[in-house]
Amino acid sequence: MLGLIALIAAALGFIFACIPGAVIVGWILLPISFILGIVAVFLRGKSKWEAITAICLSIVGTIVGVIVFVVAMANIVSDSFDESFSEGDTVVTDPSTDGSESESSESEDAESTPAEGSRENPLPFDATFENDSWAFEFTSFTPDANQIVVDGNPYNDAPGEGEIYVMAEAKATYLGDDEGSTFEVNIDYVTADGNVVSTWDNIVAGVEPEFGSESMYNGASDEGKLVFLVPDSVDGLLRVEAGMFADAVFFELP
Repeated sequence: MLGLIALIAAALGFIFACIPGAVIVGWILLPISFILGIVAVFLRGKSKWEAITAICLSIVGTIVGVIVFVVAMANIVSDSFDESFSEGDTVVTDPSTDGSESESSESEDAESTPAEGSRENPLPFDATFENDSWAFEFTSFTPDANQIVVDGNPYNDAPGEGEIYVMAEAKATYLGDDEGSTFEVNIDYVTADGNVVSTWDNIVAGVEPEFGSESMYNGASDEGKLVFLVPDSVDGLLRVEAGMFADAVFFELP
């Protein structure tokens, strides 16, 4: 009789151990069944198979319960990490888009073209986009900013042969809950050959206001200028990473 009780407890414990929300119940029943099984094995004149089966089932159930618990905790940690560090979905607003286009044609285009905002399918220069932390847009672009750089500071480096200064003006509005900084918003120029040009590659002084140094709270904006020294063909793209863990979004030049 004791062996049968141990076997029933082991079976129930094994079942509960396989259910993430009830694994604790399994961990209570399985040790009980193991102890009852050990006691039943040493009883004289009683059938042993129920007790031995209960012992084996309680051991296997405990192992399964540990695996289920570890997997459940790993999923919880993974979900928490994704929620904490993801910048969320990017929402694009393109002023040139005709709102009368049908959903079916949009679906067909999505299947045949690269993702919107990718290097292969950049956004129009006058488009805006948002993620969980930032709303971003370019407000102007100057394809020949050599004189602006000279006027800003005569000690700025002159462009080399085949090079030219270009200037973009950008605006970023903070949408997060805590304090943010436009230092998190990284903007680069990507040449047609794929080379990435940063404002840090050739630091320019005297062109104000400079973008990317403001701390702010929800609803505040930073608007300023960025200067890049690029090939004089000026046929590249502008790349924006609006947040430390955000995906890159590419813009065409106007």
